Amino acid sequence: MKEKRIYINGRFLQQVPTGVNRYAYELCKALTILKVNFVIICPKGNLCDSYEVDDFNIIHWGIGHSHFWEQCVLPFFFLQQKGKSILVNFTGIGPVLVKNKIVTIHDLAFMFHPQWYSKTYASFYRILTPLSAKTALKVLTVSNFSKSEIIRMLHIGDRKIEVVYNAVPPCLMEEEPEYSSTENNISDKYVLVVSSIDPRKNFERLLKAFRYLEDTDLHLYIVGGWNAIYTSGSIQNEMDVCENPRIHWLGRVSDEELKSYYRQAACFVYPSLYEGFGIPPIEAMAMNCPAIVSDIPVLREVCGSAAIYVNPYNEKEMAVEIKRLCGDENLKEEMKLRGKKQLENYSWIKSAGKLYSIINSL
Repeated sequence: MKEKRIYINGRFLQQVPTGVNRYAYELCKALTILKVNFVIICPKGNLCDSYEVDDFNIIHWGIGHSHFWEQCVLPFFFLQQKGKSILVNFTGIGPVLVKNKIVTIHDLAFMFHPQWYSKTYASFYRILTPLSAKTALKVLTVSNFSKSEIIRMLHIGDRKIEVVYNAVPPCLMEEEPEYSSTENNISDKYVLVVSSIDPRKNFERLLKAFRYLEDTDLHLYIVGGWNAIYTSGSIQNEMDVCENPRIHWLGRVSDEELKSYYRQAACFVYPSLYEGFGIPPIEAMAMNCPAIVSDIPVLREVCGSAAIYVNPYNEKEMAVEIKRLCGDENLKEEMKLRGKKQLENYSWIKSAGKLYSIINSL
């Protein structure tokens, strides 16, 4: 039987590597390692230089960019295809008019909490996500929690949805000697937060929790950037934070810088209100950084016994657990060991292998 031609929607390569785009990129890299033949099809224009693409077979096709290219231009490429081909979309909706496709829905936060997003973004995805999912051969998602949400909200059958987990980027899994704070010019004892700056990440309550801490030598380092798809929420009203010398907004950083911040942190905190998976907690585990996370179903699934759980709506509880973990070296070591064990559940190679099996089953 003739092998399917696999095309991957490469629009993500023109965007910065956020969590969703990182998922697409790492699965492409893992498919390459497995020697799977595929072609990435992109709009014309420059690719983001954060990605290493030398090993990818990339073609630039058509006019336009972004959603216009995806929905209105990309389908014409597949009208020209002869024989069996399939389009894999890793970063959300794919072109509705292409039937022979796989789409990936990372979460349905825009349906449950539209107030977190711009009206344009929420409306667009509320319309096109169900259409794209219903016209796809398979729907991928990143956790059993998200799978249950998709079944409930989009009324798609269980057998059509496959869970393909995230994993830690290989650059954050490399074994290296411990960094010293002197070498990296970090002399502070600090709690680390890594996430996009958006309403679901619950920064307002974390900042309030930080004010409850009595240890005035403890700092808060926040890594992440703003995205126009989100509403600003009330975090803009926290202007006094900018004047607090113990709170450091670092923006987006390189992978090497991120490794350094993880390795030197007293602990990592992830107080998110809603996730489809949540990559930063397992990144922290890979870097031997003990994690405190929200007690929500998806993080219970992802982190297992390798994190300390807190009520994300209770600032005082957050403060108590941060103080407890930062002050207990035995607890830190125990959580580090549990983190290493939990990481065995996640591998880009395993996820890519599962994806390839799914493609071949169609």
